[in-house]
Amino acid sequence: MQPNKSASCVIGVDLGGTNVRAAVVDLQGTIIGESRTDSKAMDGVQSTIGQILIAIQAAIAQTGVNIEDIAGVGMGVPGTHKSSEGIVLWSPNFKDWNNIQLLAPIKEHLGLPVFMGNDANTAAFGEYTFGAGRGSKCMVMLTLGTGIGSGLIIDGKIYTGVSEAAPEIGHHIIVANGPICGCGRYGCLEALAKRDAIIDRAARKVSAGRKTLLTKKVGNDLLCLTPAIIAEAAYEGDLVSIETFEETGYYIGIGVSNAINILNPDKVVIGGGIAQAGDLLFGPIKRTVAINALPAALEACEILPAKLGDDAGVLGGAAIVMQSLLRPKT
Repeated sequence: MQPNKSASCVIGVDLGGTNVRAAVVDLQGTIIGESRTDSKAMDGVQSTIGQILIAIQAAIAQTGVNIEDIAGVGMGVPGTHKSSEGIVLWSPNFKDWNNIQLLAPIKEHLGLPVFMGNDANTAAFGEYTFGAGRGSKCMVMLTLGTGIGSGLIIDGKIYTGVSEAAPEIGHHIIVANGPICGCGRYGCLEALAKRDAIIDRAARKVSAGRKTLLTKKVGNDLLCLTPAIIAEAAYEGDLVSIETFEETGYYIGIGVSNAINILNPDKVVIGGGIAQAGDLLFGPIKRTVAINALPAALEACEILPAKLGDDAGVLGGAAIVMQSLLRPKT
């Protein structure tokens, strides 16, 4: 397909195990229409493709633009890919997604070019293009949530390695023989600093009999703990909660130090729901990095909160289209 150089907008898609979100984005990065629907992840690939198309068409309908005004579609998709071939090799939380062709039927239905990348890399590209990473020569992004995603942008391009498996900072080993991770290995950063690890860290302190505001906040039911509740208590001066974030920030800081020492980035951007804890988390991260990162690399690097929030994925997808079709090749 020939690129539509007169297009006024593009479409970004953020595909998750629960929802698929599509957004029509103008060439300045403003979302002008969007839609979200159930991704039907457990109903098979054809059902999910149908939901992607429903979300895209609903987003277009909000804007009044014609299909001729759209340059293409860029998608962030969980898992490992052969993205240039439109193939998902494997994706978590989707039933029987092994070596499936995802893009061809979407291209055929819409009559538009369609691109995809790993969801974490795509979100990182969104932050690089429109958010906290603007102007970076080498940007690392961590997304802290149910797991820990990561992305790497070098000289304005997503870096994925030779088999699209990079950078996976969440699966760097931080503690040898540490807690088991969902990937099956032990001591990964994700196992030490994901959402459930933070909750477990706080719950063990409460179960040890420590005096804490958390008991009252969850009505003595530790199953109700969340990172947001722990952060709230920490800002109220609760020592158990403060310690929980200090320890979590230490582990993330070790991971960030490793990334700085290996990659020498000028920006490390940290986002995701857990990053909403703010200085409770960024403080110990930065203190740990100050001790463990090499001085020359540390001096060149800023550690910043992400700016785009939930929009990073769709804006990253949009940015992939813009780079692929509308911007001069360098």
